[in-house]
Amino acid sequence: MKKIIATIVLAASLVAGAFAAGTITSDDFNLGEIAPGKTVAAKGFVLNGAQKGATIEDKSKEPVKIGDKSFAKRIKMKGADAYIEFDVKAGDIISVVATSSSKESPRAIRILNDGKKLGDITAPAWNMKNISVTQGSVTALKDGKCQVKGFGGGVYIFEVDIKSGN
Repeated sequence: MKKIIATIVLAASLVAGAFAAGTITSDDFNLGEIAPGKTVAAKGFVLNGAQKGATIEDKSKEPVKIGDKSFAKRIKMKGADAYIEFDVKAGDIISVVATSSSKESPRAIRILNDGKKLGDITAPAWNMKNISVTQGSVTALKDGKCQVKGFGGGVYIFEVDIKSGN
């Protein structure tokens, strides 16, 4: 009987572990190109190159400083199809730190929960000398997969943070 209870507890903890709050930064991925249709994973998050691909760019010679954080890499999403995917529970709060890859135009970061739009967050135009990022957040409506993607053009993603809303 003790073995059965231990097995049930272990199984329940594994299922609960499938949904985990956490943070991924651009520095958590290996440098290089993510070819269209290919994926790379780090810390339970998956970067999907989709149709146009993505790039983990080296910024170690001039790290990007955002607040009290410094990033030696940045994720360049090429257009509106590459995305970062992860598991959430209903009520989890998803925050994104990003900028547009355009020096002139802000662009949107779109967050989806099981394919449905949770919201868009505006990423300001890129300016290395005076970096301005939008750190917006949305709340997951149901358990499942979430995606963070550029929308309407390329964006630089520096961090995606998931906090438990329960």
